[in-house]
Amino acid sequence: MNEQMWPEEMLDHAAANAADRFDLDQDEARDMVGMVSEALEEGGDAVEDVAWDVHQHDTSVPGEDFVEDVADSLGYDLD
Repeated sequence: MNEQMWPEEMLDHAAANAADRFDLDQDEARDMVGMVSEALEEGGDAVEDVAWDVHQHDTSVPGEDFVEDVADSLGYDLD
C-alpha cells in the first residue's frame, strides 16, 4: 500500500482553509482536498485534470483556484 505524501493533519488543515475560502462544508472540502492531494502526488497532467474534477464536483468552486489554494496549504510548489 502506498503511503500518502502528507499527514492527515496537514490534509485536514488544508480542508479547513479551503472550506473557509470557498464556503464549503468541512466534509466536502476534505473530499476535494483528497482528490487534489492524490493528483499532486501523481503530478503531470493529473494536476491539471483535478482542477476540472473539482469544478465538476462543485460548480461554485473555481477548480484552478482550489488546486492552488490546497497546494499552498500543503507547501507544494506548482511551478
